[in-house]
Amino acid sequence: MDFNPSDLQRMLLDSAERFLADRFTLEHRRGLRATADGLDTEAWSTFAELGWLSLRVPEALGGLGGTMADVATLATALGYNCVASPFTSSVVIAPTILTGADQPQEALLEAIVGGTARVALVHDEPGDRYAYDKPRGTTAALRDGAIVLSGQKLLAVDAPSASHLIVTATIDGDLALVLVPSDGAGIEKSPYPLYNDQRAADIRFDDVAGGTLLARGAAAQALLTQALDLGRIADAAQMVGSMEADLAICSAYLKERQQFGQPIGKFQALQHIMADMFVATHQARSILYAAIASADADAAPPALARMVSLMRINLAEAYQVVARQAIQLHGGYGITDEYEVSHHYRHQLVLEKLYGDVDHHQRRLAAL
Repeated sequence: MDFNPSDLQRMLLDSAERFLADRFTLEHRRGLRATADGLDTEAWSTFAELGWLSLRVPEALGGLGGTMADVATLATALGYNCVASPFTSSVVIAPTILTGADQPQEALLEAIVGGTARVALVHDEPGDRYAYDKPRGTTAALRDGAIVLSGQKLLAVDAPSASHLIVTATIDGDLALVLVPSDGAGIEKSPYPLYNDQRAADIRFDDVAGGTLLARGAAAQALLTQALDLGRIADAAQMVGSMEADLAICSAYLKERQQFGQPIGKFQALQHIMADMFVATHQARSILYAAIASADADAAPPALARMVSLMRINLAEAYQVVARQAIQLHGGYGITDEYEVSHHYRHQLVLEKLYGDVDHHQRRLAAL
């Protein structure tokens, strides 16, 4: 893998470093809590103008056709600035499914690129715990030539701000991926904030008609697995960026905070803590690179799944070292809402739990 950034990656970094640092300050992010869906719609439009939303859309369909290395470059910058947005849902997971569908959804992909559409994956159900290869209780039936959805879903991440939903359901015993508008008749959403202020919703589908069947059976399962693994890589890149922000914040704090007439960064015990955080962060970035290389080399699904699970297990351990020690270096009060490190801790915690926690990935790795 070539570790030198490409021209596209340099462009992404330049635009991200300028825009995100100025826009997503601590005060601004806290202010988004008062919005209905937690989304900075003006910033999302800027994401579209900068070309960020087109990274995983093929060039033939109006996108940049970027690699997962390109996605990770931008995701790292988002994590560094603690931006809780529907980036993974709409820029990685949804385009993967929509371009791989039996009939690629060109109009919706164009709307995603333009920033006028956002798409959330709706999968989890009551009694589930990361059941990504289990039958769905939600059903899709054909009535008068139309797809009709019925069932209940939980923890649909980014659904409150989504214009469309990709719903997993059972149709004649097969797994199906069904696309529906989020404001369709018979859809009842109960939104709520996650620990990092990102939004999710519980959703009930009551004979919702007008859906589009994207894929079913083995094809649907393969497409779902691929989309989730790429989404996990994007979230991991955000975690690494957030961990690197912890290093920068703590380094500055240790140089500024005075105790006994000198900066506390001169104390050897605190230097050892920073060294542990540094090693954990760089180990996390290294295994992230390994997962990206596997994805961009079009590795066979089992090989990609194995590498992604190894990566997520490593990051689950690394972020605990970095985020918790960052709070400790701030004297414990770093956990309060007024300090950046508390926001990074919450952001990393949520990202680690999405699409499979460490226990899930250990079981998955054992099965592989």
